Amino acid sequence: MPADRDGARHRAAVLADAVGQLDAPSDPQGVEDHLALIEVVSHVEADARSLLRDAVTSARSAGATWSEVGRTLGMTKQAAQKRFATQGTPLRPGVGEGERLLGPVTVFDEMGELALAGQYGWHGVERGAGHHRVVRSATKWEHARVSMLSRSRVEAMRVDGWQVISSEFPYVYLKRDLGTPALTEPRR
Repeated sequence: MPADRDGARHRAAVLADAVGQLDAPSDPQGVEDHLALIEVVSHVEADARSLLRDAVTSARSAGATWSEVGRTLGMTKQAAQKRFATQGTPLRPGVGEGERLLGPVTVFDEMGELALAGQYGWHGVERGAGHHRVVRSATKWEHARVSMLSRSRVEAMRVDGWQVISSEFPYVYLKRDLGTPALTEPRR
């Protein structure tokens, strides 16, 4: 198990470094410093719980079973399902005029579906678990999904005219108006 201990030490060092970048006292001396450190670490813990929920939702969207999620977390399938099953991001109810729900989709096919919809002027405005809400415009759109860990890439894309649709661990979804006329949709 030395590799496990090395991994735990590495994770602890990375977290300590991250906490140090969050205005936490780097060398706590008195009670006030220690309490300030507790406050920052408490926020990090809450953020980590939120990231874990998002990671489970993402894994389920990618096709992971509850048994696989449970095994990865060291719990039973039932415990994983009880803890995370209701944590999906719902879309706001109802579909308005000029809106559609694109889905159900998974991480494997959602970008292809958005690319096709974008050719007909549909562009994402909201993302939910397994669905995208899209609205129609007269121009073509392109969509992108980038790892939220690539902050510099996301910022560079925003400078190039991309707009953020949503940000859910581990992805940021973006769109950009191509400014060319949208294709006419085939009749059904």
